[in-house]
Amino acid sequence: MNLLLDDPFIRLPFVLVFGFSFPFFLSFSLSQNMYRKLGASYIEECFRWAHEADPSAFLIYNDNKVEGMDGPNTNKSNGFYNLLKDLVVHKKVPIHGAGMQAHFNAGGVEDRQRVPTPFQVKKQIRRIGELGLKVNISEMDVRVSKLPNAHAELRTKAQCQIYHDIIAAALTEPAFDGLWLWGFTDRHTWVKNFYYDDEPLIFDTNYERKPSYYSLRDAVSTMAIGGNVGGGVLLDRDSDEDGKEWGHEWTPERVVDGDNGCTGDSRPDWLQN
Repeated sequence: MNLLLDDPFIRLPFVLVFGFSFPFFLSFSLSQNMYRKLGASYIEECFRWAHEADPSAFLIYNDNKVEGMDGPNTNKSNGFYNLLKDLVVHKKVPIHGAGMQAHFNAGGVEDRQRVPTPFQVKKQIRRIGELGLKVNISEMDVRVSKLPNAHAELRTKAQCQIYHDIIAAALTEPAFDGLWLWGFTDRHTWVKNFYYDDEPLIFDTNYERKPSYYSLRDAVSTMAIGGNVGGGVLLDRDSDEDGKEWGHEWTPERVVDGDNGCTGDSRPDWLQN
């Protein structure tokens, strides 16, 4: 990798961002193929090499299922934060931002498959921001086909609420720096190849705007002049005054997996539901 970064034909001047993505399994164990080849310090070295190749590049560490603090995938989310803290604060590694992929599954029932609440996402962004990093939601899409016994209206409601509430909450944090969707139309989405048939994006297969498009637009507009910051989303708790949890109208009943992603399936995240 070092040789590639030093190659003048590889170092194109318009490449501003170097992203280093998901070196961990859900158990927060290092991906063994990289570990065996490069050693325990390979993450640190990758960022240092990238910075040497282009000191002006904005370097981002990017990972999946790390979007919420004190929520689903607690161990991986904490590990993500602790790794960044060790690299940035203690080892002074040149990392400038963190990417949280946000490949959400509204129909997830096990702890590690569930969607984090807006409050949990907000807390995760805040503590990473306190390390001096910018935070991006870097690959967002929202799967809805696995919602049990869900009719089209409920699937739409779930997708709209996730897009709107997660982004409206994220925008209230000063460290939040940007949103990328992993595609824009349901006609072309990685989900159909890696998982199953679904409609996770904000344009349908005919390139028409879906209700989730308008929900996401409304979330972004909360930061515009005259907007309502937070968009009425719960920002300081997970349940409303009546004790109803966020997303209660569509969230499936929780199945406790017993380890919150600590053990069990060792396949990479994208090979798991």
